[in-house]
Formats: sequence, structure tokens, C-alpha cells
Amino acid sequence: MQHLGYMAAAYAVIWAAILIYFLGLGRREREIWMELQKLRESIRERDAEADSGDRQ
Repeated sequence: MQHLGYMAAAYAVIWAAILIYFLGLGRREREIWMELQKLRESIRERDAEADSGDRQ
């Protein structure tokens, strides 16, 4: 029981590291979804241009 404070501090550090890790994963996931949305819009624009070019 004499080292209970050290154990509590170690758990706090570990949980803080896990929290920071998951926050970073969430940020990267948002960036990936935004990139995917941009790619989808780019493909739609390209397809729309190709369709309008075929009609002329």
C-alpha cells in the first residue's frame, strides 16, 4: 500500500496516452473522410464534363 500513489500516477499517464492516441486517430479519420469527399466531388465533376462533351 505504500506505493499506491505511484500506481495511480502510472494509470493516469497510461489513460492520458490512450486518450491522446484516440483523439489523434479521430482527427486522421476526419481528414480521410474529407479527402474522400473531395475525390467523390472531383469524380462527379469529371463525369459531368465528360457527359456534356458527349452531347456536343
